[in-house]
Amino acid sequence: MSEQSLSVQKREGIGRGHSRRLRAQGRIPAVIYGASGSTSLSVGERDFLQLMRKIGGGASIVTLKFEGGSDSLMSLVHDAQRNPRTDRFEHIDFLEVQAGHEITAHLPVHTKGEPVGVKTENGTLEIHLHEVEIKCLPKDLPESITLDVSELHVGEAIHIQDLPAMPGVTFEGDPETVVVSVAEQAEEEPEAPAEEVAADSVPASEVKEDGEDSEKKED
Repeated sequence: MSEQSLSVQKREGIGRGHSRRLRAQGRIPAVIYGASGSTSLSVGERDFLQLMRKIGGGASIVTLKFEGGSDSLMSLVHDAQRNPRTDRFEHIDFLEVQAGHEITAHLPVHTKGEPVGVKTENGTLEIHLHEVEIKCLPKDLPESITLDVSELHVGEAIHIQDLPAMPGVTFEGDPETVVVSVAEQAEEEPEAPAEEVAADSVPASEVKEDGEDSEKKED
């Protein structure tokens, strides 16, 4: 299990104006939801960027440490919204986590190896799910799941029910859902010869006119 910590501040203000002022000060508005209710927070933008680099796209327990006090809460980063124009983080939702209580998390899916179907059978690897939903205790939370796809032939797939067992982890969702598969590449239709394309591109009206001219000349 990956564990990180992040310094946060409680905030009293709400609304767009207050959020804009926070962002101008280099802080990101945030909220934590859970058994304790919901609490409005703000997070240093630089601190959060460093956290995301450490996590590297994996699942991780994040301990939120409140500045100016000894309070702290375990959490998961539930959602981090970005500005579509600037790509800067605009708002963060944290989900409170309690030791000894099951959590629901989304686990990133990684693959290793090159499928036999890609090497020798003109196939292509298709990733249908980039993350899978799991349930587990906080102490059992893995960072990600890695699937060995090297033995997959064209037409074969790995479903949720085929995922490797992980201690304390239950995979959610339909067991028949495909996670990765190897599909046959569609064959490209051969291009028509240039002469045929040129002939086909001549408008019918021009052909008729040429024919009429020929008839007149013969007369």
